[in-house]
Amino acid sequence: MFISTFFFSQKKQCFCAENPEMNNATTSCETKVLKNGAKLYWQFNCNKIWLTLENKKKKIEIDQMDVSDFGLTYRLGFHFIKEYKNSLLFRTGCGATGPCSYVLIDKKTGKKLKEFNQLICIDTDITTENAHPYSFPFVVYLSPETDHLIIYFIDTQKIIKVPFREKLVYAIPENQFTKMEVRNNRLIITYDTSKDILKSLKIDLKNQF
Repeated sequence: MFISTFFFSQKKQCFCAENPEMNNATTSCETKVLKNGAKLYWQFNCNKIWLTLENKKKKIEIDQMDVSDFGLTYRLGFHFIKEYKNSLLFRTGCGATGPCSYVLIDKKTGKKLKEFNQLICIDTDITTENAHPYSFPFVVYLSPETDHLIIYFIDTQKIIKVPFREKLVYAIPENQFTKMEVRNNRLIITYDTSKDILKSLKIDLKNQF
């Protein structure tokens, strides 16, 4: 991950005269204001594409893209998913058909706190089709052996490991999980079995929030 820090004022850059296609196919330069007053925004010129985290004292460059990949910024660069108490969750490095990686960044310093492989039931929340915000205070992922589901609470760093013995046959096993919701302090995760039958796993989250 590329990080650089600037302590001086800079005018926001979002234009390339030499390559007009970049101006419409790179990324949105809209500013997102975080709960602590910090700002998050992409910039680009003819030489580079970069994501800035700006707080009261400094501007921190937390991601950078090569200009040759300007049309792939949404897929390869940091894509904001959710703000937590002290951190920001981004998706990054997606292949053409997946999987993706996910990065947790300290929202004051811009430093990487944690990195995840493909998460469960998260991509459907950030696509343009049927998009809606990711609302959970945790992320869910598979253990390396795919025999456990791991629930990681972002703010408290609590971890719950749940045995999972269903056979996963998808090339990207995380895609076999189709829905995730919380009802009455229980996490309900729906998944497709190897026999194309939907099942649900219910996990007690009492006293975890």
